[in-house]
Amino acid sequence: MEAMDVTLAQRGQIVIPKQARDALGLKPGAKLQIRIADGRLLIEKKVTLDLSRWVGRAIDDGLSTNQALAELRGRPVPWQGMDPQA
Repeated sequence: MEAMDVTLAQRGQIVIPKQARDALGLKPGAKLQIRIADGRLLIEKKVTLDLSRWVGRAIDDGLSTNQALAELRGRPVPWQGMDPQA
């Protein structure tokens, strides 16, 4: 994704462009982490993993490994319906 320009509002707010929100699966109420590193402002999606479903038991719910990992990461499965061999 190419860089996008945003404008800092008077109260210090910015709007995350829709294309970026969609790419990260950000919804209203999503938690973000902000930090400064090497003179840059970094904003990252904060992902909290609920491993209770996965710890201590084997589950065969028909998910592929990639789909299960996507679910754990809290991200949409962009390749769903695509041919994995393609």
